[in-house]
Amino acid sequence: LYDLSVAIDKLPMHFMRKNEINKNLSIFEDTLGGSERLLSSPVPLFYSRHTARFLSTWMLFLPFALYEPFANSWNHIVMIPATAFIAVCLFGIEELATQLEEPFTILPMQGFCDKIGANCDEIVSWRGQGLDEKSVVEENMEAMAPSR
Repeated sequence: LYDLSVAIDKLPMHFMRKNEINKNLSIFEDTLGGSERLLSSPVPLFYSRHTARFLSTWMLFLPFALYEPFANSWNHIVMIPATAFIAVCLFGIEELATQLEEPFTILPMQGFCDKIGANCDEIVSWRGQGLDEKSVVEENMEAMAPSR
């Protein structure tokens, strides 16, 4: 990030635009730090295991709780699909929660990083495209000046 700051300072453009780019670079650095903290904070293994065990035990005893409400069905046969539906929903929510505990495993992070890297390479390699610094600064000043 320091290299990007140095490269931005060397760009032949108006200082206000450089300040805006540096401000965005600072925001990017803060966001990167927050993402690294999120990635490095561990989720206790006990939490995941306890949730799975509790849910399994609850699902094991669910047919006993549904026995009386399904007393009118023939041989309580409707209780099987009802229990299966509830199990699929609850275990799906539990799996979703497990995936959301580590969002970097399900996000397309490589694509994000490649795009950010390409943008950073473009900033570092830009040399004013053959123009001298004075003419670029003058053009930028004219573009930023209010029209009269």
